[in-house]
Amino acid sequence: MILTVTLNPALDKTLEVADNPPLATIRATRVMEMAGGKGINVARAAVRMGCEARCLAPLGGRSGQAVADLANAEGLELLAVELTGNTRSAITVRDRSSDRYWHYLEPGPEWSEAETATLRETFARSIRSAERAVLSGSLPSTGAEETAAWMVSTAQESKRPIALDSFGPWALQSLQGGLWLTKPNLEEWVRTTGMAVDTPAQQRAAVSRMLEWGVGVAVLSAGSAGAWVGCESGVYRVHPPRVTEVNDLGGGDAMVAGFCVAAARRLGAEDAIRLAAACGAANAEVWDPCGIDATRVDQLVGEVRLERA
Repeated sequence: MILTVTLNPALDKTLEVADNPPLATIRATRVMEMAGGKGINVARAAVRMGCEARCLAPLGGRSGQAVADLANAEGLELLAVELTGNTRSAITVRDRSSDRYWHYLEPGPEWSEAETATLRETFARSIRSAERAVLSGSLPSTGAEETAAWMVSTAQESKRPIALDSFGPWALQSLQGGLWLTKPNLEEWVRTTGMAVDTPAQQRAAVSRMLEWGVGVAVLSAGSAGAWVGCESGVYRVHPPRVTEVNDLGGGDAMVAGFCVAAARRLGAEDAIRLAAACGAANAEVWDPCGIDATRVDQLVGEVRLERA
């Protein structure tokens, strides 16, 4: 079982509009809502790939209840910690005339000391029955940084592999502490470490640095240029399949889920990388973040090209 942690979940709402001109009253032609947040996305993709997953998330207010209801409706197992503050909303406006979209994120709520204690207790209890854990996404406040770092160290003390996909200066110590997996993109790497990744040589060096820090699977995602992956078998430049992109939101979450699924299936390093890259490509073909189809992932696996770097 995979335990995913989303410390800053969201009610994810998409408004589809026929056109999105400025200074106009625009009426949506379609509204979609789903449980949002990177850890919840990871769980969604993992479940769709046949793995059991539980989602730990602090939720509050009417928006938090809506997230819980939507997660339960799609069959996700949710471990909700109740907050007095309101869960944020994430609003996407999708312009069908141009197929462009705009993504707006509200700030997350502050946690009280009692809420923080309950969140930690729930994590400590839940990690015991998990095979591995994933901590993903932004943090609602600077006060959450200490709890996020504590969760990483608690998982490690419990001998549970943990993936970290949440970045900023606070995460540097966790990165240097021997994670199972981490997956910064180029911007997140610079924001966390201050090290440049403008060239392929610098990007490869970043992956090598993560391996030196004891990261088991070091992934540096480079957007349309693919990704770099380092593991015990070496460093690879990953060239994903070419697909018709509908929405790039959630691609990294799908990759993380792919590595979790690969670990559950006990796949070798190269097969694991191919599966993760195929999950990311399948995500790009659908609108819902991590609403991937396992059959489509299987079709794309063979189209992933790995280059030893």
